[in-house]
Amino acid sequence: MNTSTRLLVCLALAVLPGTVDASDQLASSLIHTTSELHPTYSVFFDPDTSVYTKEFAFFHNVVGQRALFHLIYQRSGGVHSVERTMGHAWSEDMAHWVVDTLAFAVDSTWWNRRNVWSPSLIEANGRTFMFYTGADDQKDQRIGYVSTAVLDTSNTVWDSPRVMVWEASKTGWAVPDPPVYGGETQFRDCYVTHDPEHASCLLMYYDAHDSTDAKLNSGGLIVGVARSDSGSVDTWHDLGYFPSTLPSVTNIPQLEGPHIFSVNGTGTNWRLMFANAGSPPGEYGQSTIRFESLAPGASPADTTPAHWSVPVILQQYLNDEPASFGWSGSEELHISGADYMGGFMAWGPGDTGIAYARVNWNGSDFTLSAPSVTSVDEVRSTARGVNLSLAGWSPSASRVTFVIDSPVELAAKLEVFDAQGRRTVTPFDGTLARGRNAVTWNS
Repeated sequence: MNTSTRLLVCLALAVLPGTVDASDQLASSLIHTTSELHPTYSVFFDPDTSVYTKEFAFFHNVVGQRALFHLIYQRSGGVHSVERTMGHAWSEDMAHWVVDTLAFAVDSTWWNRRNVWSPSLIEANGRTFMFYTGADDQKDQRIGYVSTAVLDTSNTVWDSPRVMVWEASKTGWAVPDPPVYGGETQFRDCYVTHDPEHASCLLMYYDAHDSTDAKLNSGGLIVGVARSDSGSVDTWHDLGYFPSTLPSVTNIPQLEGPHIFSVNGTGTNWRLMFANAGSPPGEYGQSTIRFESLAPGASPADTTPAHWSVPVILQQYLNDEPASFGWSGSEELHISGADYMGGFMAWGPGDTGIAYARVNWNGSDFTLSAPSVTSVDEVRSTARGVNLSLAGWSPSASRVTFVIDSPVELAAKLEVFDAQGRRTVTPFDGTLARGRNAVTWNS
């Protein structure tokens, strides 16, 4: 192995032979795809090269013995430029995905008959809910949901009712039918999370056109927040909007994609992250994603401007780390033992996709790195005890032996990539025996 060459090694596992749902293999509409790998991030692309990925939900759950990562995303461009469909991709290793390109679409329900946008997934009351934005025949936007007993693969069945729960007229500040937007209500991009301060309640963050800018005859989208009744997904109460997100403060004319996250899932050191949407003058993908930090001890639902910091540009915060370059909307995912952050790309080389990376915490600060899943602490996974190591390797060696210890028999693939994310060799693609396995590669 040449010491001047940086290599990335990826071990992909299937938990048990035969445990993948048969529909994954038999449904002709499903497409298998592999993410494009880079040294510090990966990119998922829609299988149709004419389709752009836009707002998305980043989700993780356990179905049976399978730990699955999910991307449900808005499809745009090409024949899908009307934005009436969502794709659903799932993966066990965040590298190899199976995609149902028509997982969700508009239907005849009045409030989402024209468009479906910006999904947000949450488990509540023993079910999985997908909140999303719907647009009606007049292009007015509202927020509602569908639900399923479990978010699985292509056999996921969403209940038929599509329930509208939140609209501009239910708030005290969002403007229905604003003239500055041609009478089309701007009310979208919800992010739903469990309320850390009120048991069994949910918080919804979203963006909408506000009355402050409407009085100035000016456009602008800012962040609002609402809280559900305890145990309810249907009844919501307006908590107002964040004055710190007004265009006069952020200098962002159209803010989109708000979401919040805390340090390593601890419920402390909250950040409110959002996007500078569209293509405003001077924007080339380096200042698109920004966040505000919450003052210690303050509530994440508190809209008091003094409790939120001035916006920080993500690319500058990360010292121009390429992982977040070109993002036009973002999501953060916390699971036991790991955090991930991703964004759909609107700037950069090639087609637009969803880039994602591992979040590395250092106190309350973070950096991004390659999205390895090898250290995810999933106690219910039979593959939890798999370990990959090198046996007696030295920098001058031309022969490398990988040692893989597995607690069970597993289907697996061992791949080696160079620093540009190009796959160079696949030393192993088969079934690991229970116990110790040795794989030799003549580099």
